[in-house]
Amino acid sequence: MRTKLRARLRQQRRTSNVHNIMAARLEAKQEAKQEANLGAKAAKAQFNWQVLAATWLGEMFDGMDASIYVLVMYQCLSELIGSSTHSAVAPVGATVLAIFITGWVVGGITCGILADYFGRSKVMLATILVYAAASGLCALSHNWAELAFYRFLVGFGIGGEIGLGAVLVAETFKGRSRLHAASFIASSFAAGYLLAAIANLYLGHLGWRYLFLLGVTPALVTLYFRTKLKEPEHFEQVKQAKRIEREIAHACGVKVISEPFTLPQIFSRKNLAKTMAAIGLSTPAIVGYWAVLAWLPAWVTQMVGGEAIVERSVTAVALNVGGLIGALGAGLLVEKIGRAKSFRLANCGAVLCGLILFGTIKEYGLLLLSVSFFLGFFAQGLFALLFIYVPELYEAKIRCTGVTTSITAGRIFAAMAALLGGQIIACLNGSYASAAILFSSVYFLGAIVSFFLPKHGEEVASYESEKFRAAPAIG
Repeated sequence: MRTKLRARLRQQRRTSNVHNIMAARLEAKQEAKQEANLGAKAAKAQFNWQVLAATWLGEMFDGMDASIYVLVMYQCLSELIGSSTHSAVAPVGATVLAIFITGWVVGGITCGILADYFGRSKVMLATILVYAAASGLCALSHNWAELAFYRFLVGFGIGGEIGLGAVLVAETFKGRSRLHAASFIASSFAAGYLLAAIANLYLGHLGWRYLFLLGVTPALVTLYFRTKLKEPEHFEQVKQAKRIEREIAHACGVKVISEPFTLPQIFSRKNLAKTMAAIGLSTPAIVGYWAVLAWLPAWVTQMVGGEAIVERSVTAVALNVGGLIGALGAGLLVEKIGRAKSFRLANCGAVLCGLILFGTIKEYGLLLLSVSFFLGFFAQGLFALLFIYVPELYEAKIRCTGVTTSITAGRIFAAMAALLGGQIIACLNGSYASAAILFSSVYFLGAIVSFFLPKHGEEVASYESEKFRAAPAIG
């Protein structure tokens, strides 16, 4: 009896020990899993911040470089063409601006296509090298044609970087955080304009060549951040799916069916309505900036007389502080009233401010600065809305092509508007205000298009989830 009892106790002890060991092992596995999850989350958060910092800095310096020409256009071209009359400077200034925007178009479409095939981060790295080098060359220009060529290259680099930055952020962040990340990225351009205005205020007396040189160094700083970026998961999924298709085809001894070229796909029956809506929304935003806001410094110079360095710079600060706030608030606005109503409000606000500013204000002062602030608020807010909305429209394998082409297409009209604006100003004896009033009406187009936005999923779908993607009505 005692022997059986001892055996039973020994068995219970063994069972208890086994249970304790199993429990300890299970606990250790759970702890390891938790640590791995925490490590993965930390790595993901670090990558997200790297993407946000690298993209924001790059596009801020894009904005700075793009606006330097607008700020120094009159002084720069007066020297290069040997005439200081507004009727002589305006047409040449418009031509250089149109060539810059054309470079933006070519760069945007080309780099978007390349990014769908070779990766977002790799192509973005190349764009910053192009525009940094070209920006420095602008300072060495001997005539306006030489300047125009360098500005084309600057536009090529900037055009590629901006659309790809919007896609990279859209594919990195999810949910509400994506709305605010896109708004934050859009604010970078306004911050760049603001930086250029401050630089002009303190360095403008040194001459326009020094301001163009200013665009080189910060771009090289951004280059360091760009080398740290990996490709987003969305692109890696597409790349992996293509590799698996090739391996299966090779194993089966059949020829791989090539995917259609990305550019025609965005104009296919499936995507045509989306592409036209994106073009219809981007055109007024871009034309409005380059045919209305871009003439603001020259108009202030004409109004005040002389070089008006302080007045031009302060006006640009007011415009871009408003733009910074408008861009940052776009995500919150979308959360509150939806995408369509947000586009409607921003376009109506921009056209109203444009008409008030150029149609009623006749002297430099607080009223001019106040209306410039609100014009920047609505006009720059439109770009943040585009960064939120347009990446949602396209599937991962054609997203870069779709985003860069549809947004960049608006710049084709902006280039034509810039050329036409220069001729109108010349015909009106150098009246920048009259041309700006005329082109302010383009914002009505954006308001109208906002009533006809196609249904789409309000998230940026990954390659794996696209076949399950819902299509809720737009807000």
